[in-house]
Amino acid sequence: MFFTEEKIEERIKELSSYRYRDTISIRDFHMIADPEGRNGAYPPNSGEGSIVRIGDSWKGTDLYHWLITTVEIPADWARRKIVGMFDFAMNNSFESLLFVNRHPYQGVDSNHQEVFFSPKSIGQTVDLRFRIWTRLGGQRGYRSVQENKLKMANLSWLDEAVDDLYYTATVALETLKVLETNRPERWILLNALDKAIAQLDWSKPGSERFYESVNLANDLLNSELQSMEKQHPVTVQCIGHTHIDVAWLWRLKHTREKSARSFSTVLRLMELFPEYVFLQTQPQLYDYIKSDYPEIYAQIKEKVLEGRWEAEGGMWLEADCN
Repeated sequence: MFFTEEKIEERIKELSSYRYRDTISIRDFHMIADPEGRNGAYPPNSGEGSIVRIGDSWKGTDLYHWLITTVEIPADWARRKIVGMFDFAMNNSFESLLFVNRHPYQGVDSNHQEVFFSPKSIGQTVDLRFRIWTRLGGQRGYRSVQENKLKMANLSWLDEAVDDLYYTATVALETLKVLETNRPERWILLNALDKAIAQLDWSKPGSERFYESVNLANDLLNSELQSMEKQHPVTVQCIGHTHIDVAWLWRLKHTREKSARSFSTVLRLMELFPEYVFLQTQPQLYDYIKSDYPEIYAQIKEKVLEGRWEAEGGMWLEADCN
């Protein structure tokens, strides 16, 4: 078993890029400055600006811009999961709110670079408008000059089999790494991963033969995991949550914007995963959303009625307490 973990880890990393297929690059955007930076802003109808292309960057502190483009989603991608991949970070951090056809759609940032589009958009031309913020610099560089860069803007369809294998294998590998060497579960997981990864045909990555081998690896790994004995007395229930500091190293207006980005992202996750349940515990944030983006607020109310969004709160505003 020498270097088995390292081998598996490298193969899993290689798998990642094959999750996205038939990639279309979005080469340029129309950039318009938003000097007011007011809360609840919607995309402008027009305005002077400039064209920015992949590789271009811009600097500032607490500045807002609109990045505007249109994409045509191919009609032959029917019955596929359509995904956009966006990276506007210079130093691994950026914040933006994406409007699709002028409606607030999802927060797009360093931790949420994927955007899944509605099946109704297939065969359509879609209007994309990002409201991007240069940020304030955080705890160490507060009020320092920040830089954004148009690093990536792609449109693809997601190969769900590769995606499933990639994440299932990743979680299994991360799990065995924290298990002690004398735990039998560790070696069961390692053996299952080793056998599954061995199914992959790397003779011609990206070929149909390769993708067929992914299905074989997927079936084997899931079968091995399902057959593992599960005798632990504890059942873990996971509930989504985002803790948002209403006032810390930013202005209240930035809290309002972060709430819109976070809550719209949660709504998109609920579309992808019907079992997803979310908990938000600060009434103040609901008040902000109701004022700034009533259509996001209305969607939240629908999820509350469905029993999927838990609106709690022992305090109107959470304090930093232990």
